[in-house]
Amino acid sequence: MSCILLVGLGNPGKEYASTRHNVGFSMVDAFAGRNGIGWALDKRHNADVAKCFIGTKKVILAKPVTFMNESGTAVSKLCGYYKISPEKVVVVYDDIAFPVGDFRIHDREGTGGHNGVADILSKIGGGFVRFRIGIGEKPNRQILLSDYVVSRFSPEELLVLESKTPKILEYLQLLLDKGVEHVMNSANRKDFL
Repeated sequence: MSCILLVGLGNPGKEYASTRHNVGFSMVDAFAGRNGIGWALDKRHNADVAKCFIGTKKVILAKPVTFMNESGTAVSKLCGYYKISPEKVVVVYDDIAFPVGDFRIHDREGTGGHNGVADILSKIGGGFVRFRIGIGEKPNRQILLSDYVVSRFSPEELLVLESKTPKILEYLQLLLDKGVEHVMNSANRKDFL
């Protein structure tokens, strides 16, 4: 039976919980909660792992416990162990190019300047699906990007993100069940969000 690997990107540790850079972790946590599945630390593969079925497909959920810039280590190990090709990998991560809670799905190459995605690309090659979730632009140029992405959402931004989470989870479920072509066009329409 073939597997799909669903990876949420973030940084481990309490100090990074609920930061913008950890929105990938937050969404796969919410997805696991919605599907009633729990997490277990898999030290061999450097990740917290959970497993479920979506329709007839086996899905391995993962949150790498390496830091963001070494996310590819865990993804590569999991792909090797479960014999998962890059085309069966879905990576959920933060993107400053979109307003908070907006999202885009695609299978194009490139990193968009995201170090976690760059490391995955270097370790398993291209072809994996990108599920990009907006965290908003930097409010001003003086703030370093590295500081901004590890900052926390404002209360107002959290309300927006919470209001958009059900739609994100709906599309994530559809993506896993029906495939990227099925969901990409409707999720990426400018009038969609």
